Amino acid sequence: MQTSLKTDYAIHSLMLLAKTGKEISVTDLAEKQNISRTYLAKVMQKLSNAGIVKSSEGKAGGYQLSKPPAEIKLSEIVKITEDGINIFECVDDKRNCEIKDNCKIHYVFKKSYQSMLKELEKTSIKDIINPKIKGEIINGMDKND
Repeated sequence: MQTSLKTDYAIHSLMLLAKTGKEISVTDLAEKQNISRTYLAKVMQKLSNAGIVKSSEGKAGGYQLSKPPAEIKLSEIVKITEDGINIFECVDDKRNCEIKDNCKIHYVFKKSYQSMLKELEKTSIKDIINPKIKGEIINGMDKND
């Protein structure tokens, strides 16, 4: 399953904030990631609205984590940034599908999505910010998997 750029930008920005432990402007966050400042500002606003980061306004303003990196789970970030989008686009949404009454594909994909979130619940921003020793096991998986 693929996540959007919003999720990627959010996670990388949170990693940068966690590593520095300081307030960083959206401009600096965007420059460090070589991404659009305007787009990142929208992503950071979502994180702020959800209470993941806190912002300060003004010339010296920026973002900082509102809770410890160990308490920010990747599943939470995915839920915030993916906007509850349907991970499976059904043909019946555009055409009149003849098998829709007997089709269980939505159920299968919903279960898969829930399994992914359950796995992401095991990993926090803290778990991914530090370089790991080669071959180290994180949550039962070799980091090279």
